[in-house]
Amino acid sequence: MNSDKRQLAFFPVEEKHREIILGWFGQKHVNEYFYGEGLENTLDSLDAFIKGKKSLFEHWIAYIGEEPFGFLMTSRIEGPYNAESPYEKWYEEGKEAITLDLLIGPETFLGKGLGHRMIREFLLDRFPYVDKVLIDPSVTNTRAIHVYEKAGFKKIEQFPQQHDAPDLCWMMHLDANKDL
Repeated sequence: MNSDKRQLAFFPVEEKHREIILGWFGQKHVNEYFYGEGLENTLDSLDAFIKGKKSLFEHWIAYIGEEPFGFLMTSRIEGPYNAESPYEKWYEEGKEAITLDLLIGPETFLGKGLGHRMIREFLLDRFPYVDKVLIDPSVTNTRAIHVYEKAGFKKIEQFPQQHDAPDLCWMMHLDANKDL
């Protein structure tokens, strides 16, 4: 594993990043997990966010040095309002909780130890006040699960994917006060 020590930086996605991110969704290592209805929802949310409209997620782009390499999405868990959501049951009164999803776009950045570093630095930089972070990889995405565990996430339960995929997902939890 190569370890790239260049500085990481995280910015809200802007229009100038849109084509870069869309290109990443065409990469084989990305589109095996982002496709169909889930991808459509992500792209709709991305477009709304870029236009300053209400979006389900905040969208972020990660840079290493001057190069964009990662895409992250976050959303706040604001209460136990939707019993069908796999996230809402993890809401705790008085605790700040977010969901996280991410990808590394260019293949040249895979296998360099950037995944767990990106997660940890992003959370410390942009969400230092958060108590809990939830992430939900497909059980078949062993590479991502390994990265998330390396970043401090722990598996807590499996549940069916919400969109058009037959796989189960792992709900994974990071106690930011303890594990970051």
